[in-house]
Amino acid sequence: MRARSTPYPPPGYPIRIGEPIWTGGLETVRAYATLGAERGRRGSEALVYLGGVVADPEVIVTALYRIHHEPQGDRVVVTPEEARWLLATLRARDEKLVAQLHSHRGFAGHSHGDDTWATSFHEGFLSIVVPRFGAGISAPVECAVLEYRDGEFVELTRDAVARRIRIEPEIVERTALPRVAPAKEKPWDGFAERLKSIAQKLR
Repeated sequence: MRARSTPYPPPGYPIRIGEPIWTGGLETVRAYATLGAERGRRGSEALVYLGGVVADPEVIVTALYRIHHEPQGDRVVVTPEEARWLLATLRARDEKLVAQLHSHRGFAGHSHGDDTWATSFHEGFLSIVVPRFGAGISAPVECAVLEYRDGEFVELTRDAVARRIRIEPEIVERTALPRVAPAKEKPWDGFAERLKSIAQKLR
């Protein structure tokens, strides 16, 4: 049974995102702000996708999808080629589309265009909007997170975002590495060294 064939959980499911994936998304958002400025714009919005697998009752994000769209200022229009690449790669990796993560110049929220041109409209699909092109943003609770329910995107409360979206470290350690004590000198080690020194002097 392929992972993609597992149905999405009902809206309200918890989601786990690996820290490198979340950080990579924010880095992409900030890179587009700089790239847009370099091309004569006052920054540019960015759009990336989160793919993952269903581990009922939660969803685990396993990949960050970067389509490398052109900087377009205060909008992102995905080309047919970019959309086909996304769908084909999701199928090849046996992952489901979990969320879109995109940036806004100022506020965090959905514009009319965001509602109309969202990448997916399946129940429970998440749209994460990063304000200020990602400047000073580090956590999901600092973004607007909207969930598609009953034909519309509904913004989650800050408490709901904190409860449902967990950013997990990639490396987990039980404790610090044990200190290695220096080896104790055996009683005869010093005697052997003194014999070597005497032998060298007698030559």
